[in-house]
Amino acid sequence: MRRGERKWSKVKYDVLVAGGGPAGVAAAIASAREGARTLLIEKEACLGGMGTVGGVPAYGPFYDEDIELIGGIGQELLHKLMEDDLIPEKARNTRWYAIDSERLKRLLDEMVADNGVDILLHTYLTGVTGEDGHLLSVECVNKSGKFNIEADIFIDCTGDGDLAVMAGAGYEYGDEEGRVQAGTLCFKIAGFDTDAFLKYAQESGEDGNLSLAVARAKKDGAFVPNEMSVCGIGIYADGVASFNFGHVYNIRPLDSDGLTRAEMEARAALPRLMEFIRRYVPGAENAVLAASGPCIGIRESRRIVGRDRVTRADYDKRAKHADGIAAYNYPIDLHPPVPALWDEDKNKSLYVTSRYKHGESYDIPYGCLLPAGLSNVMVAGRCISSDRAMNASVRLMPICFGTGQAAGTAAALCTAEGIKPWDLDTDRLRDMLIANKCIIG
Repeated sequence: MRRGERKWSKVKYDVLVAGGGPAGVAAAIASAREGARTLLIEKEACLGGMGTVGGVPAYGPFYDEDIELIGGIGQELLHKLMEDDLIPEKARNTRWYAIDSERLKRLLDEMVADNGVDILLHTYLTGVTGEDGHLLSVECVNKSGKFNIEADIFIDCTGDGDLAVMAGAGYEYGDEEGRVQAGTLCFKIAGFDTDAFLKYAQESGEDGNLSLAVARAKKDGAFVPNEMSVCGIGIYADGVASFNFGHVYNIRPLDSDGLTRAEMEARAALPRLMEFIRRYVPGAENAVLAASGPCIGIRESRRIVGRDRVTRADYDKRAKHADGIAAYNYPIDLHPPVPALWDEDKNKSLYVTSRYKHGESYDIPYGCLLPAGLSNVMVAGRCISSDRAMNASVRLMPICFGTGQAAGTAAALCTAEGIKPWDLDTDRLRDMLIANKCIIG
């Protein structure tokens, strides 16, 4: 057998999913459950996206207090994590669920395998073949060599919209000056006196952003330069914690030189971040840096131009759509692209003032998953069709599970019926999502 001539290049799949983060995992499992022969491709060594390779400390809200917003495959995963978690009882937060990234990696492996999904890790997309907006195959490279994989439907869950853009999709990027939200290299600490910290938090009213500790450091003139806050802390076992802390500005997530600079700059900043933590966070006096995320966390890049689009106006009016395939309610959470735009009052005000009341949510219409001009390509996750403000809400991992499951379910229905995604009966899709315990607001 010649180098690169592997079974992957000999099989035509019903559905190919690119990207193994929350959206990709949900899309692949949903597709396979509906009977489609499904392949999931991921460039990293594991599934999970920002929850594993990004080291993000916690999943955002799946619930609005007692109302379940994100159900289906995302909820299944959450319940499996809860079955054997190591989170100290007094540290549990029903709104933000701390992630044990090693447990998450193994669990995702099990879930995709148990549902009959074929998977290729360490595999990069290098191009596509097709014509007139119809994709025939994707070109890949990995240790086995270069090869093509054919499919009927392709779902882009890369976060950056790489596959869709290779196929010819249009996209929007960043703000009016082409700048995107700052990135963060999340990290874990060990030697953390969890009991001492939780006692301090209970007595002082400290929050998950360490607002009181940050205020003390600022008063002393000792907070980290060009930082305004700690974005989040997650305690997933006694003695350890994960931090979403530190920004890399002027980040260029679609540029290899830019990403290299960002990774190195972020690692160089870790000693300064640890100095603040040891000095101002009770219980962390003897903590050590255990690990940084395998890669920097990206909050924003491409937004694919779709047949429909969700916008800030949709957010403000709590828009509901006849073809709504997922519902969510996370506030508009924009991190500044450069330090000069850090306006603590303004940023906090937007996050707070955009917050919905209990029971409110917006819909994501099915058309946001369909790139304009492409007949058999779908998108899910962070790169769906939206404006920049709305993207700052739909980028959260829980809703990425929702859009991913919708895309995977739709793709399987289309391959079974021999139709294009735009011809799918959305009432039927919605009925199936409801039957599969996805939540439609």
